[in-house]
Amino acid sequence: MRQFSSYLYKKTGISAFFIFLRMANYAFIVFLISIFVLFSQHSFAHSDGAPLANVGAATTKDGWALYAPAFSTCNILGCHYQYTVGSGKGKFMLFVLDECEPGEIIDILVSFKKTDTYYHGFQIAAQDRYFNRLVGNFINVGDDDDTQVEAGGLYATHTKKGTNQKYWHVKWQAPPEEFWVANPVRFFAIGLEADNDGTAMGDYVYSATRNIVVRSRKFRNMQMQQLRRE
Repeated sequence: MRQFSSYLYKKTGISAFFIFLRMANYAFIVFLISIFVLFSQHSFAHSDGAPLANVGAATTKDGWALYAPAFSTCNILGCHYQYTVGSGKGKFMLFVLDECEPGEIIDILVSFKKTDTYYHGFQIAAQDRYFNRLVGNFINVGDDDDTQVEAGGLYATHTKKGTNQKYWHVKWQAPPEEFWVANPVRFFAIGLEADNDGTAMGDYVYSATRNIVVRSRKFRNMQMQQLRRE
């Protein structure tokens, strides 16, 4: 190796060590490009629906620690990481009934307001207070092709077509009467306001929560009778 280095230096004036450094630099650049490509494929392939369990975590006004299926959000996962959750000027909202009966199918409106970008997305899940389990089932809304359900109905999210709007109609069916529900059930939702520039920068992530109580009409009547007696 020393003889080759001496010969190369005499003929070209370039040392083998210098060539080694150049090759190392090229290898490092190729490595960085590979990482960027892999990251891009991971981060920006979700226009057809959000990855599972990215609805964040929250605490109710009463101090109940209701944790969503995972602490991840589209911000923490790295898909859209420039800004912290809720730092955008837009508003992300859930419109849900306060109460429903077991097995009842209710309508949920997921909506953005006061955003400047054209592309939006969301994911929603429902949990009760019994070890923060996922309860109920989200249902596809007829011929609606801007939303879809995931994991057998445990989540609902946008479709690729559904990114071109600011609101979505979702249906959720409460657990059946024989299923014990630790009320309240809390809906966790994460919303994305994206500029569609193909990068993780310039996008805003929002979160929203709403509670609903699942109980039968018979139980409500018993409560009313008890109140009248008092």
